Amino acid sequence: MVSVSPTGSAPTGRAPTVTVPPLLLPVPDQDPVDCSHPECPDLLRVELSALRLALTGEPPATHTPPSGEADRARHRWFVGHHAAFAVWQLQARALHAVAATPGPSAQPAVSWAATLYDAYSVLFLYSGSCSPELYAAVVRPHISAAHPAFSGTWARDYAPVPAALRVGRDRHPAALLAPLTRAVRDNQRAHMAVAGKLVPSGASLLQQAGRHPANITTTAEHDLYDAYFRVYRRTVCRLGYEAQLVRRLAQCVSDIIVHGLGPNPDGCPERLTHDALSLLTAPVEHIAAQQAPTPLPSKELTT
Repeated sequence: MVSVSPTGSAPTGRAPTVTVPPLLLPVPDQDPVDCSHPECPDLLRVELSALRLALTGEPPATHTPPSGEADRARHRWFVGHHAAFAVWQLQARALHAVAATPGPSAQPAVSWAATLYDAYSVLFLYSGSCSPELYAAVVRPHISAAHPAFSGTWARDYAPVPAALRVGRDRHPAALLAPLTRAVRDNQRAHMAVAGKLVPSGASLLQQAGRHPANITTTAEHDLYDAYFRVYRRTVCRLGYEAQLVRRLAQCVSDIIVHGLGPNPDGCPERLTHDALSLLTAPVEHIAAQQAPTPLPSKELTT
């Protein structure tokens, strides 16, 4: 497969060839649209069925993770990020709902936003679950080949999340936001724990290139980030969007059940690793409920 530059100008770097299928997402300020395509409900039902099989420990062949550690490290990096991009868009919408809903009526939106933060925390742990040695030998060179200053701050889909969180915090009392505050704090702890494990020196590629994270990200950098992770930006229907998210989460679940999530990084809340599977599948519960009455089977992660 070849790398793609889905939007904007061509990136000034080479995104290494990978075998992860492209992810189709709208731009962050555009919601998925309703559609009448007859194949879309069937596509989502297929992905939900695959997730149910994954949770029973018998995933379809399409969801079988690579057996080699190096291949699996790269697989986790890409699949985990793909799922995170879709979750970020859900997070932004949930946080906007928190801000727009007055008083105690915002509690369901707060709980939903906290659920999405927890799911993203587990996806971050999953993406960076390889050893520091594998990260240095396999993942980081793969990133720097795309651009020597490559940075997560270039992600289009994350930028609206902290802005929406600030608005919600300004409009509601701390007591109402307590579940969300806990999830945000645990997410920050997970970030620090994974970063400290993978890059003990603490120097990111961006910093090594003489850049500061506070610098404004350019359109070309957003495009390069999308191109590296094989993200196409276009109008996407709601069912197609949900099917892509369910598929990536099912791939993560299949991998974790077979190979585990790995040791809990120092400083990371233990609940994130202990409850990883239930936290990963929580965003799918309302999708599954809309499509079929059969609930997702529960599965405990043994470490």
